[in-house]
Amino acid sequence: MTIPTLNALWRVTPRDDRELIRGYAGWPLSVTNQTELTSILNRVALISASTVLHVQRWIDEIEALEADYADRVEAGREHLLNAASYEGPAPGTTLARDDLKSKADVLEWDTSLLRVKYESGGSGGTAGAVLAARLADLKGRIFQSLGIKPVVGGSGGMAQLVRS
Repeated sequence: MTIPTLNALWRVTPRDDRELIRGYAGWPLSVTNQTELTSILNRVALISASTVLHVQRWIDEIEALEADYADRVEAGREHLLNAASYEGPAPGTTLARDDLKSKADVLEWDTSLLRVKYESGGSGGTAGAVLAARLADLKGRIFQSLGIKPVVGGSGGMAQLVRS
């Protein structure tokens, strides 16, 4: 069985739209799944070029959001966005020794501007929850536009070890 050629409207480089969609749906990599997904994508491309553009925009947004999240995790700042309550220096500010002085001769600095306090509206109001909801919405739009069903529950295409 050979995998059909993908319609030219779908991107193969720099990103492979077909592979990203397969991953979002949790479909295991197989010739059968690649053939089925290619057929679906080709049908959509023949029927509606604008749908292809919408799906590609959603893919681009998903990839941008995930890259931004990975950058924040690597920089060690992601935990600040997931706190239910935070009080301390404004994120991204660096306090110098002079910032901590309350009086110098007759001058007085207002250091309260260097501290912030905020509380989220519960666990659904954290940046992580908002990001997860947006990603789920975008992926849902892709699945609905293409008429495919993602793997729900289970192992997401991964083999499971079952002990007797």
